[in-house]
Amino acid sequence: MNVENVRSRTRAAEIARRIEDEVIADGWRVGAALGSETAFMERFEVGRSVVREAFRILESRHVAKPRRGPGGGLVVTAPERSAVLDQASLFLEYDGFAADDLFQMMEILEVSAVEQVSAIIDADGLTRMREILAAEVNVGDLRFEPVTVYTELARLSGNPVLSLFIHIGTNLARTHGVRPSEGELQWIHQHSVELVEALEAGDTLAAVRSVRRRLRGMSRRQSVSSHRIPSTSSTGES
Repeated sequence: MNVENVRSRTRAAEIARRIEDEVIADGWRVGAALGSETAFMERFEVGRSVVREAFRILESRHVAKPRRGPGGGLVVTAPERSAVLDQASLFLEYDGFAADDLFQMMEILEVSAVEQVSAIIDADGLTRMREILAAEVNVGDLRFEPVTVYTELARLSGNPVLSLFIHIGTNLARTHGVRPSEGELQWIHQHSVELVEALEAGDTLAAVRSVRRRLRGMSRRQSVSSHRIPSTSSTGES
């Protein structure tokens, strides 16, 4: 790549970062029009190729994408959580992570979620948790369920940072998990029932104990099958 191309790509990256900062400062208004290619060329005093490269960067980062046709231009888009989860998981795969790292992180996160949800959960939240429990009975492999008692716990916390990292941990566990046996499915379901009943009773300590027993049971199971990282749907505790 010649020097001119390097300069153009560097300039495009700078422009993309400026636009991204403005989208964030403006409250990330999905669907908002940011301007045409020509407008950005004039604003940043660059050629069309640089602006188009900046647009490609923004689209790859799920910040904005070009809209074709009359009145077209750059439009703000909503980031896809699945893309974030995939990228975070891939990085951790590359960087190398141990089962203990995963279980320790999940315990900290889920306990924090339990403590937050216990203080704020209402009748609608409890109803939703009960619905998930009822659906769980008919699930053959919880690793591939998009919604579980624990992902719902993350959502109900109202903490987007906590929710994101619980989903990242769950995503990693699903990737490496092994299919639970019938006995393990029953054990998992019982812990889910205990968690929901504890939240319904306002017993935060019991809810925390249920989460810890489940995750520590998984950790012990991992020590037996050290060549694989078990799913968050697996356990070794009775």
